[in-house]
Amino acid sequence: MKHLSRMLGMFVVFVLLPATLGANQSITVEIDYGGLQQSRKVETKWKQGITVLEALQSVAKIETKQSGEFIFVNSIDGVEGQRGDMAWYYDINGKRATSLAYKRILNEGDRMRWEYTKDVCSPRRSEQ
Repeated sequence: MKHLSRMLGMFVVFVLLPATLGANQSITVEIDYGGLQQSRKVETKWKQGITVLEALQSVAKIETKQSGEFIFVNSIDGVEGQRGDMAWYYDINGKRATSLAYKRILNEGDRMRWEYTKDVCSPRRSEQ
């Protein structure tokens, strides 16, 4: 009887509990279009290893640009960045990103916010 009880306890701890906790795993994606469209917030499913880029792709139509070995988000839902003028930046849980979206792995419960704002990283086209 003790053996059965121990087995049942292990089943609950290692099978049922993780399945129950994993049932509501999600992340929040917020998109601020810089006043060009109404901002929106979407909750989407989290999975182990999901990147910022993959999460964004699951809730919005995006376009990316490659520059050398780097990939940048250039457009979200038709709102396109203008080099040296306006660009898409993101933060996670209120902290500015320190890596590109295709490399940053999300954790369960993360809140990701994309903002269309002044491009502070690229020179204007006329300055090149």
